[in-house]
Amino acid sequence: MITFKNLIVIPTYHDSLDFTFEVRRIFSQNVPDILAVEFPDNLKTKILQGIERIPKISVVLYFDEYLQKQLYIPINPADSLIEGLRLADEYGIPTEFIDLFIKNYNPPIIATPDSYVLNYMSLDDLYSLMNEHLGFKKYAKQRYQEYILKEREIFEKSIQDMDELESSSVETPPIGKDAEQWMQSSQDLDELRNLYMASRLNELMRENPDSTILVIIGMNHWESVRLILEKDVANPDLTSFSTEIQSEIFNIRQEDIPKLILETPNICFQYELFRQHQKLQWDDDELPEGREFFVEKFEVFSGFKNIYTGAIERYQLEYDETISLHKLKSLFQFLRNLPLVQDRIKPDLFEIVLAAKSIINDDFAWIVWEEATFYPFSKDPAEIPTLDLTDRGIFLHGKYFTLRRSIPMKLNQLKLPLKERPKEKSEGEWRKEWNKGRWSLVSHLPEDIYEENYFQHIRERTLAILKDDFVKIHKFSSTLMDGIDFRETIRNWPINHEIYVREEIAIKGSVDCVVIIFDEDSGPDEKFPYEMNWYAEHAKESDLAFYSTYPGIILVGPGISRIELGGVASFFPPRGIPNIWAKEFKEDYPFIETKSERLLLAALLFAQKNLVTYVAMVKPRQIFFNIAAKFNIKIIFLPLSRFNPESLRNLRNLHILAGKDRRNIAHKYIHKKKS
Repeated sequence: MITFKNLIVIPTYHDSLDFTFEVRRIFSQNVPDILAVEFPDNLKTKILQGIERIPKISVVLYFDEYLQKQLYIPINPADSLIEGLRLADEYGIPTEFIDLFIKNYNPPIIATPDSYVLNYMSLDDLYSLMNEHLGFKKYAKQRYQEYILKEREIFEKSIQDMDELESSSVETPPIGKDAEQWMQSSQDLDELRNLYMASRLNELMRENPDSTILVIIGMNHWESVRLILEKDVANPDLTSFSTEIQSEIFNIRQEDIPKLILETPNICFQYELFRQHQKLQWDDDELPEGREFFVEKFEVFSGFKNIYTGAIERYQLEYDETISLHKLKSLFQFLRNLPLVQDRIKPDLFEIVLAAKSIINDDFAWIVWEEATFYPFSKDPAEIPTLDLTDRGIFLHGKYFTLRRSIPMKLNQLKLPLKERPKEKSEGEWRKEWNKGRWSLVSHLPEDIYEENYFQHIRERTLAILKDDFVKIHKFSSTLMDGIDFRETIRNWPINHEIYVREEIAIKGSVDCVVIIFDEDSGPDEKFPYEMNWYAEHAKESDLAFYSTYPGIILVGPGISRIELGGVASFFPPRGIPNIWAKEFKEDYPFIETKSERLLLAALLFAQKNLVTYVAMVKPRQIFFNIAAKFNIKIIFLPLSRFNPESLRNLRNLHILAGKDRRNIAHKYIHKKKS
């Protein structure tokens, strides 16, 4: 534990769940009398208002005239400073905001180790390593010498610089040689903050000598602050300095949360549920002197597992596809390796989605994105204005402003490597268009081409497989026939020194109907209740009979619905087959037990050629082979597992349009393989 006199200090990263746990742990072991946080006092009212709104996420905004940006402080439950203020509010501990508010402040971003290392080492050890490798201690000593030599001069110069910068009309930070002076000025302002915080802590220590003060402060500030306190050079005049600021607090919509915080929103949600449960445990007991709370730690990687588990269940429900254990293993290996490329342990939101896209597909990645950004607390009605965040920045008071964190942090741009999913302009827009044309349903033409090509591929593959059954092997005598059979020749040559040749017998007939069964739908719960005949629009298309999910349930665009096939039969060339789903058809053939058998029987009854291909997980019943024999037809069974899962997925998930006019816009909403 890091201490200084009656101070208990937590040097922290901002917006880090690992340091949030550290605050809870240290608070539980040493319940303080006073809490001091690295926030400026003139933003205290708005920040505390945001604390009261948690678990809803807020931002405190204020405008910087010099940088020409709206700066913001997120009130996020995954931030260690916010967690400290929440604990203080819940247990009636007074709080002090000890930072100095500075306009025109733009310090550099400091590269730091992944905070997840706190799961393997103590805060004291991490801070020692940071001091050693990032040079906090050396830098603090160097700056301290400057203060010792010219303390009053530097203090007055810093105040003068602040006044000049605040009155400056420059709209953007300087470049070139002026940038070095500007950065030097930022360093001076940074040291002014350190001097101010040390002076405020010195006052608190002097006024509360017998009280335990918990200090939550930025990792790169504490060493300088400690050195100033140790050498007792804090400036009491500085704490009277104050800057006026106009600030506002806004609610954040769920879709905008990933743009403003570092932690994955769903991890924050899971943590909040965990915290609420733990608080109930803590509240069962009072706070006796010296008592330690029991702190169970929320495991972040279990949170990632929960995100993927929810996404896998949704994916299986929406697309009726199971992700294999092999792919899941590859997914988690990829997710583990992605952060390591950037010397990190814990993946961020971008990497969680990228792993899903790279190993599975875009549809699964979109589901992972929706699960990972799920933060339902932000869906509740807001009692304060909601921030209007657009691609151009934020729209505020009739103008667009760029947005930047008050403490610069490297946020991913979140330009997802996914094909963008269109959204409704207004609620119910797509449903309205669907209802207008629901009685004149048509197919999506590029999908028609893909389906016909795939059916033809199955016909050709069937004939290729049959060739092996129509090949005879002979000993070479006088003619090579259709060529040497090398496999049989190699097998016999060492013993008999004989050559074998192949005789390929021509296949009589060709493949007519192709039946593909993705799901038998034979259980008590009917998954594919919609039954339909779909007739060809021209001679190059098949007549189709299929059973599927209901069109209109899942809408992907205005008047555009996605359906999932349970089974489909292709009749080519088209022949205008009767409605095989009619009640009369079932009555004429009472031995039919499932929809898949109805498709196969229709293929046998209306076939014009002598071969029918049946693709499914299991062979049809023997009765259908007997029926086929009576019609002089041969059923060729091909296991579904022989075909590419991605190709079958494209075939199985079709789109139905509510009217031919939808064909002009369907390409904007349907993104899949077209040939």
